[in-house]
Amino acid sequence: MKFFTRRKRKEILTEEVKESVRKRVTKYLKRSSPGTYASLNKYYMIKSHRDFVNTLIEEPGECYQILVKYFNNYESAEFFIYCILERLLAFNPFYIASAMTALKEGNDNEFKKILAHALSRESMRTIII
Repeated sequence: MKFFTRRKRKEILTEEVKESVRKRVTKYLKRSSPGTYASLNKYYMIKSHRDFVNTLIEEPGECYQILVKYFNNYESAEFFIYCILERLLAFNPFYIASAMTALKEGNDNEFKKILAHALSRESMRTIII
């Protein structure tokens, strides 16, 4: 009789990339709109029991849906995410468009792959927000 053990799933985003995303998004939001940042975090803690940035990292599709409810329309939610992705993905239009498409379709793995690829390439150069 053969027993199958569950293999540990390989994470798409490394801890280093997750930490980079956390720092950069938090820094950007605190600088540009501290009130919105505090309000968003409260709303996300109520809805998903995680703050905005951790929800974006762990469950991007859920993050987008909650953001749509927060702003009460798709256009504002898309613009907000677009502004964050601009800073996060070094203003690269290809990465931004691909990430937005994956996010709107609810394709979490594709979104995470785009982040991982963009940020791993970016680790070779320094970009100041």
